[in-house]
Amino acid sequence: MDSDVTSTDNFLKLKRILQDFQSRRINRTYKDIEADPEFAKIGNFFFKKLYAPEDFSFRDTSMKKLHKALDGKVYKNMLTAVTKVIELHDISDEQDNLMVERMIEAGVDDSMTMEQYQKIYVSLDNYDQRIYQINLSAEVTRIFHGLSKKWIVAVSLRTVKTTAFMFGIKEIIDFIYDGYVSFKTIDNIDFFVDTMVQRELSWHNEIWATITGKTV
Repeated sequence: MDSDVTSTDNFLKLKRILQDFQSRRINRTYKDIEADPEFAKIGNFFFKKLYAPEDFSFRDTSMKKLHKALDGKVYKNMLTAVTKVIELHDISDEQDNLMVERMIEAGVDDSMTMEQYQKIYVSLDNYDQRIYQINLSAEVTRIFHGLSKKWIVAVSLRTVKTTAFMFGIKEIIDFIYDGYVSFKTIDNIDFFVDTMVQRELSWHNEIWATITGKTV
């Protein structure tokens, strides 16, 4: 999509509205997880930071800087994990941009209803892409949970944190470190990931069935 279009004030305003809408849906879907003391830290990271409708423009400019800055300086598998995060971010951002484009075409504003959202969601005709996005999110979660159990990752992050400001990646390093600390509190990630995949697939299929009238 043309970057000139996606950087206009109206486009960015609608994108924020869309992300706020999606964030509220996610918080409703996982309110039981958020309330569970066992998942308090990871729930806060996922639902209040990772999926919150905040200004995450620093991620757009910092992710690839981060990849370059980490190369050769940290545990190799951590760099692989960051590559996966970049892919997930790019897919999610692309889907949001396509949604906003359709919102503009449909004349949808800040009073977007669930029916309008669902119709726009299905109109993109990207059922398989959304499935891939859900599965990639689960894969990334499992990878980072595994990394959080390795002492060398903690050492790598602390080392990078000391030089992050010079590379212009302090915010993204702080963000990843918060995630590391959150993941480290969970011994077994299976319940969290399996619940996320099951609920997101159900939500995805429910939208398709509601709008198309066909059971997926």
